[in-house]
Amino acid sequence: MSLPTKNSVRTAGKNAARAGSVSKVARADLEILDDWRRAHLRPLSAIAMWLRKPSLEFTGLAPAQRLKRRDTLLDKIITGRAKDASTMHDLGGCRLIFPTIDTLNEFRGYLEHRSRARHKLLYDPEKYDYIANPKLSGYRGVHYVYGYSPSAGDRADLRGLKIEVQLRTSAQHAWATAVEIADLVSDTRIKFEDGTSEYGRFFSLASELIARYHEGMRSCLPDISDDELLAEFRELEGKIGLLDRLARLREQGDVSNIKQHTVLAFRFDDTVDIYGYTKASRAVEKERELLDDETCANVVYVRASTPRSIRSSYRNYLTNPEDFVELLENAISHK
Repeated sequence: MSLPTKNSVRTAGKNAARAGSVSKVARADLEILDDWRRAHLRPLSAIAMWLRKPSLEFTGLAPAQRLKRRDTLLDKIITGRAKDASTMHDLGGCRLIFPTIDTLNEFRGYLEHRSRARHKLLYDPEKYDYIANPKLSGYRGVHYVYGYSPSAGDRADLRGLKIEVQLRTSAQHAWATAVEIADLVSDTRIKFEDGTSEYGRFFSLASELIARYHEGMRSCLPDISDDELLAEFRELEGKIGLLDRLARLREQGDVSNIKQHTVLAFRFDDTVDIYGYTKASRAVEKERELLDDETCANVVYVRASTPRSIRSSYRNYLTNPEDFVELLENAISHK
């Protein structure tokens, strides 16, 4: 597959933005954006391979990888959250989940001072530190963005493609997973707001409760007292019942199908089909096929060296919020 030029990607993105909705984007623009998105697979694999050994040492799991969904890419362009498709830094992403904040910080020290990556860290390590500076939504985590540097003999045209590396603690990941699940089951956009809706406020409060009780930290509501925090959360949960709804969800799809390269198809009838492959080429082919399937609401391609890494890092796609529910119930019961 040849790499589209940045000008063609930029133009396709502008055309998509003018289209105003995902369903109205022209086929030719979709193909250019899809080719650009898939071009990040090789850099993504290389950076995940570089991180594999230290990830296993610090977390016990290989880093999970995901290619940004077509619909998510288009949504970012159409809503203006991304101005230029050719400069987006999260089309390919690696995710590492750490048991504690101390372990995560140790790994940060490794990345910033001891690793010998040929890939270039593009921004100051503090730029995307959402643990020190949580988002208003309650999101916490640390993101690094690397520019891919191919090895000798590899595709030189891929040099500089950006890959995002996300670091989260298990508690932070449980919260982020629950947000995405809530968006899926309630048809909301909590992930992209600032905590102003009722559901958004629920997750801001939940983030603060989890941060204080489980990690001894503050999140997005540092000035509210413990008593006020708990009282507001209980009142809001009594009104919207979101925690109860999440507690009743069960994991979807046949997880025995998960392999190193996995394509998930979210159907309009609220079911999930899981297609697992040992070769990337077959997964890419299946993703392309499902993107044209009118029964699919969403399609996502995730990968890791072990199926366990996928289940752990991308459980949001399987609608499994059990860790979040347990963390939050424990925090509430001990306040």
